Amino acid sequence: MNNWDEKWSQFLRDSESKHKYAAFVLLTAYLFINNSINAASSWTEFSRSDNNSVALWEPYVWEYSSALSTALLVIPLIIAIRILDQKVKVGATWLGWHFAFASLFSVAHVSLMVAFRKLVYLFSERNYDFGIWLNEFIYEYRKDVWGYITLITFYYIARFGYQRLIGEASPITRDTSQVTNDNVASTLPDYLLVKKLNKEFLVQVTDIQRVEASGNYIDLHTHVGVYPLRYTLGRFCEEGAHQGFMRVHRSHAVRIPAIVSISYEETGDGTIMLNNGQSVALSRRYKDDLKQALAPNQ
Repeated sequence: MNNWDEKWSQFLRDSESKHKYAAFVLLTAYLFINNSINAASSWTEFSRSDNNSVALWEPYVWEYSSALSTALLVIPLIIAIRILDQKVKVGATWLGWHFAFASLFSVAHVSLMVAFRKLVYLFSERNYDFGIWLNEFIYEYRKDVWGYITLITFYYIARFGYQRLIGEASPITRDTSQVTNDNVASTLPDYLLVKKLNKEFLVQVTDIQRVEASGNYIDLHTHVGVYPLRYTLGRFCEEGAHQGFMRVHRSHAVRIPAIVSISYEETGDGTIMLNNGQSVALSRRYKDDLKQALAPNQ
């Protein structure tokens, strides 16, 4: 990796397990900052009236209870959206489910918000009255639906940008998949499509010299660069066996035609040299299988 975007892409992949926590913290911070501004504005309006009976802390309780409720609901909401995207393609059904999610989100948000407010008011001498439930809910529902639209729009834009930034590869779907004799394991296509920043290009699978496990991804190493693919190493080796890929370590696999030499240590482990000058660790667990693959008739 010789340029900043490759290094940044690798950093994002390496730290992927922490991204969901960082996103939640940033969203929560945004909600509370935004609602603090709203509370300050509300208090300014109340204080201008000579008949003001609202205490300074009340607008903050109202706004913070809303922010906290939204933050708590974001986690199950994102899980539901991910399941939806896996099972339903974009279309009328997809929109219908989002409408249902928005309605459930609003009901849950209003219920939590009112519960938090009533809980806080128990420790004061004041009483909290939400008002006429139907009227107030319709008012909150309009705001919640717009908030839901804003949230999922940002989610999809952020996800699209994230995938482009890390340069995620994806197999090119074929009309018919090749199947092994057990009718279970399909094979890799001949090309992978890589979308990175404002570019799209093809990577030929046979140009991949080695594969390395990297969290939820595997890194595909070619003579041009490194491309992440959301696959497990075991699945990649299984589906890429007919193209010469073989696992040689818990975290590494190589394409057999790329091997130049193999050296062994007294421990039984070894080192594989590839035709691009790179070396890959060979575990003694996979040594015999590799020897058999290199010399099947011996």
